[in-house]
Amino acid sequence: MENYIPLLSGLIGALIGATASIATIIVQSRSQNKRERIKMAAQIAMEDVKISMEIAFKSGKRTAIPAPTVYLHYHMKLMELLENNNLDSVTLRLLTEENRKIIDSLKLLNSEREEQLRVQKDQ
Repeated sequence: MENYIPLLSGLIGALIGATASIATIIVQSRSQNKRERIKMAAQIAMEDVKISMEIAFKSGKRTAIPAPTVYLHYHMKLMELLENNNLDSVTLRLLTEENRKIIDSLKLLNSEREEQLRVQKDQ
């Protein structure tokens, strides 16, 4: 029995080491996937911003374009819905409503910021 103790210890150590290595690889893989998803969504969002700006410019009318963060949020959530196979008319409508709320919040924040600047300027 004494001869098996070093063998069992070595086997247990190898199993622990292998498990730790596999866990590290899984964590790194998930982090890498998340970074790639963010990068891809950012690229798509910036292209969407450019297209919106071109359309607005060609229309010849003064029009407001949402902040790039709105586009990024939309495309991140859209990718998440696609990855989870949850994209349908209901979830797309909810995403659009969520984006509308973000746009409204940004407008409100911008108005408040402009008001603060006016007050500071008047003082």
